Amino acid sequence: MPNEQGKIIQRRFFSRFLESGLLVLAVALGVGAASSGLSLLMYTREYGKNMLSLPAYREIIISTHDNAEDMQTPVMEKPVQENTVLTASDLEAAELVPSIAYAYVSNESRLHFINLNMLNMSAPAPEDEYSNPPQDNEFEERRAAMEENIKTAQEDPSIIFPDFEDLKGHEVTTQFFDAWEAETAYGSLFTDSDLTGTEHLVVLGWDTAQLLLDEGDDPESLLGKKLLSVDQLYTIVGILEPSGQAYDGEYFSPYIDAAARAGSTGGFRLRGMDTQLRFAVTDPGDLDSAADQLQEWFSTRFGENQIVISNPRAEAERLITRNTGISVLILFLSLAGLFIAAVNVSNILMSRALRMKKNVGILKALGASRQKILGLFTSEALTITAGGAVLGIFTAIPLSNAMQNALELRNTSWGYILIGVGLSWVLTMIFSVIPAWQTSKIEAAQAIKGEA
Repeated sequence: MPNEQGKIIQRRFFSRFLESGLLVLAVALGVGAASSGLSLLMYTREYGKNMLSLPAYREIIISTHDNAEDMQTPVMEKPVQENTVLTASDLEAAELVPSIAYAYVSNESRLHFINLNMLNMSAPAPEDEYSNPPQDNEFEERRAAMEENIKTAQEDPSIIFPDFEDLKGHEVTTQFFDAWEAETAYGSLFTDSDLTGTEHLVVLGWDTAQLLLDEGDDPESLLGKKLLSVDQLYTIVGILEPSGQAYDGEYFSPYIDAAARAGSTGGFRLRGMDTQLRFAVTDPGDLDSAADQLQEWFSTRFGENQIVISNPRAEAERLITRNTGISVLILFLSLAGLFIAAVNVSNILMSRALRMKKNVGILKALGASRQKILGLFTSEALTITAGGAVLGIFTAIPLSNAMQNALELRNTSWGYILIGVGLSWVLTMIFSVIPAWQTSKIEAAQAIKGEA
């Protein structure tokens, strides 16, 4: 019977090839849409959960108001009452808020490296009538001096010449590493004393270290080596363990408090000393109360509306809520499409089964049981829906990518796509089995008589 069953299914499929092909296509489109919608919702929830678990979303950021006019005026010393400028000394606000676990500075920075490619540069051309480019002889003098410096540095085996021109990183105080639970794979982190020292140190993220290594070298060999930037030499003292976070591809150097070095204790601060303060809590539920207490402290210190307090977690939660709502709507529409496709497939399979009533009666008269008849039509439904589900995977992948890109979600949720295809196929299969179940209930005499 199994061989005969396969032959019957094959004959039925190819005898109505166009109809069967359209059934498979309908299932593929329905399964593809539904699985991409389902995977989008599951991935959105997982992405949001992982995002909120990052240390960055347990922080309160304190900064000053951006002022475009200030950027076009010369830097001047101003009394602190007239020009609010934050420095590392303002981290003392954390001592008054018990829920704050860590307080640190994190300023974006960038190292511009000196390398051999710079020797091939040409003299800059004037950009406009106000430009004042160096004269040819002055430029040649600079290039000659740079060439001499590079040649001298090349004789020092401890100096590294990166193949790339610059590197993104941060100037931080030591509690940054505690807040982000960053540990070294090699070497050590810098200490509080390094923040006031004169030596220029750097801790590399794991991916950054790999960029600086020659093939086959051990990352530990980088310790003690120096990076030659356009400003000075930076000594590598540590390499962080890989974390899967953005800072793997960055570097960290000690934040030097310019205000402290300048001894600005007499009521004056330089605008160039401005910085960004970050306060991290252990329990995200304490963020709002901590923000209120910091607001009160900084308002007392600098006056009302002089500083900006931002809570990245609140912004992230609003984004996650928006993305989840969009995902639910997409899932509802895609499930509606799957339902319509499943109902149409069920109706067509029912009409095909009704055209075989006489054949069913003959099979039953020859001794075929109800289970055999049910298995025959179920196998046909299984063949059509399974073929549609396989094609649905190739439909779901581009749909899912397009949806995730629209919501600015990274990566592709392959596992969720397969789960969505499986669940969509089960739902379609249930609808497809209904005609088989109804056909198997027909009595042999009634089937032959009805077909006659």
